[in-house]
Amino acid sequence: MTDAPPATDAHRRGTGPVTATGPVTATGPVTATGPVTATTREAVTWVEWDTGERNLLDLDTVRLILRELRAADADPGCAAVVLAGSPLAFCGGADLPKLRATGTAAEFAAEVIALLKLVPVLRKPVLAAVRGDALASGFSLALLTDAAVAADHALLGTVEAAGGSWPMIAQVAVRHLLPAKLATYNLVTGIPFPAARLEALGVLAATAPAAQVDARVQELALAAAKPGPLAATGRRLLAELSVNAGYAADLDAALAGFVAMLNPTEAAA
Repeated sequence: MTDAPPATDAHRRGTGPVTATGPVTATGPVTATGPVTATTREAVTWVEWDTGERNLLDLDTVRLILRELRAADADPGCAAVVLAGSPLAFCGGADLPKLRATGTAAEFAAEVIALLKLVPVLRKPVLAAVRGDALASGFSLALLTDAAVAADHALLGTVEAAGGSWPMIAQVAVRHLLPAKLATYNLVTGIPFPAARLEALGVLAATAPAAQVDARVQELALAAAKPGPLAATGRRLLAELSVNAGYAADLDAALAGFVAMLNPTEAAA
């Protein structure tokens, strides 16, 4: 998981211009702390974050996302959760220059691993509104949700290898949740997938024009909310069935690799 190079036009064969979605219409409380906002829409909590054009993650942003997810999970008025990133990008991975400048790489890696462990075991259904590119750890986050709808122009995948790096943490969810050869192809080349290909493979629930993504996800979220409290037990069992027992251990092992990649001297000390 790195601050990967931006996806190029060569990756976007046949796509049209990027169109932003409109804001989520709130029907209940809205909380905002820094770049992270939690909005209640009917019985669904939308968690959004906006850190700039590529919507990169830093330590504080990941901690705030974790806080909002835990709050939604504990809220009896919340029946489902949507991870939505920003209007133009779901998430582009880690802000490596900031992590290096602030010396927070190890703390960041630990918090991202906590986030990637938490999403599959929340008691509420979790969906993703992928309004723009989901790259590096952003791709892992989208994969871990119960269902994702992506804008038809979006690219999804790890891209680190294309920039001469490696998706140390992001590779774990990719390898566990994609077919083996498909995962390996993406991990070793860093070439992301067009949304249409992942829809055809069943990885995405649907694709839609960017302006329609939110509405499609809200429909799915309300459908997923129907089991109510039964989802608390059923969803955790589902996680055990779909993400095998080695997933958490693989994430833990990835932490050392991520820190070593960013700071070899510190890792060897």
